Amino acid sequence: MTVWTISAQEGTGGTRVAAELAAAAQVPLLDREGLSLLAHELDPALPELNELEARFGRFAMLSLSAALSVGAAEAFQEVELRQKLPELGRAVLGEAARASRVIYVPAAFAALADHPSAVHVRLCAPLECRIASYQREHIVDRHCAEKALKREDHRMQAWVKSLYHVNINDARRFSLVLDTSRFSPDRIVELLLAAGGVHTASMAA
Repeated sequence: MTVWTISAQEGTGGTRVAAELAAAAQVPLLDREGLSLLAHELDPALPELNELEARFGRFAMLSLSAALSVGAAEAFQEVELRQKLPELGRAVLGEAARASRVIYVPAAFAALADHPSAVHVRLCAPLECRIASYQREHIVDRHCAEKALKREDHRMQAWVKSLYHVNINDARRFSLVLDTSRFSPDRIVELLLAAGGVHTASMAA
């Protein structure tokens, strides 16, 4: 059994790699939407994932005393949610990781850090390469692309740190860190299959 977790910088083709890896390994793919559905099965009162990330982005860098200045009721709700989310995340992802699958969720590497069958993957690339990729995908100018990427990088760092108190850019927490500007998506999938002990006919050839 192998569980691949993929944490990808925006502009590195993470969505494509995750989908193609799941297809090649013939295992299910769990992405953010799938994770949100599983989480709501365990806790129907939980806000949508996009709302959670937005709220944590606003509160993640605040101390409790600073948060209280925003509003006592709101602050205490956020603190309560902060305390609940990490264990809920571990429970949901732990249940998903009982069978082989690809998990394309940024914080999965931290929630499943001790999983014996997990291959934790970080996809990254130089900023200039990511800017060019983002421009092609979203048809925006360079300034807009760079601004969007930096905002997303900051949001993901804050989200993961607020949940599990780890740095998403710490390479030591991953089994593999791949620069997607140096490999084709097909080659990346082959490398990830091999890391998970899965051998295909094309690899043997």
